[in-house]
Amino acid sequence: MAKKRQGKHDEVMLIPFLDILCSLIGVLILIVVVMSVSQMQRVDGRSKEEVARAQRYQTLLQQLKDEEKAALERQAKVAELERKRNSEQRLRMELQEKQRKLAEMRQQLQRSADTAQADKLKTLELRKRIESRAQESLALAQSLKFTQAEILALRKLIDERRKLPEIKPKVQVMRSTGSGTVGNQRLFFVEVNGIAIKVHQEKGKPINVPIDNVKGDKDFNAFLEKVKNTGNASLLFLVRKGGGVTYLRAAGWAEQQYQLNTGKIPIPGEGPLDLSLFAGERY
Repeated sequence: MAKKRQGKHDEVMLIPFLDILCSLIGVLILIVVVMSVSQMQRVDGRSKEEVARAQRYQTLLQQLKDEEKAALERQAKVAELERKRNSEQRLRMELQEKQRKLAEMRQQLQRSADTAQADKLKTLELRKRIESRAQESLALAQSLKFTQAEILALRKLIDERRKLPEIKPKVQVMRSTGSGTVGNQRLFFVEVNGIAIKVHQEKGKPINVPIDNVKGDKDFNAFLEKVKNTGNASLLFLVRKGGGVTYLRAAGWAEQQYQLNTGKIPIPGEGPLDLSLFAGERY
């Protein structure tokens, strides 16, 4: 027969307690791991980045000190080289001065050796000069009378020429079929020679411009602008002897820069210009 149980006792279940204990142990382990990782990432209360920057700063500081030391050493070497160079220059100058003095002493020695012979030759030469000067004095005394008469005549001729200034006849500008102008045009005149141009204006003073300043002269360019703005206008160049290059430069500038209609009239002679044949057409 089966044995009867002797009595009934309440059983204690330990599974919930063990679950709580395991959970607590897991939480403690997690806290320990987090603190360990945090402690590993910080050194003396600083992060790895701060430690790296501090180490980099110390490295750069040491490099700076090394560079400063090297710079001081280089400055010392430069100063030493400069001192040596100055010393070499001073020695070179002293050597040149000694060589110069030695050359002068040699020249003086040579002159001293030649002095005795030269003195004899000079004495003979001086005697010859004295005799020659005596003869020249006699000849000058004889020709002085004729020279004074010539001087008086020349002075008289000079006075006469001063009283009669040279008068150059006027040169009348004639119409030229090759000037490139047509009837009823408004004419502007520019005189050119080998060194300059001269703008003739019916009213106002003439404008004189050197050949090298044709393109940059303010007054001349203002005159060309005036011709351009005048309707049915023509620019005539009165070309003196030797003024061909000046004409080409001035006319080329007027045509290219201001698109002007130009022409030329050769002018013979050197007297002042007479533009009376163009009365009423000049501007």
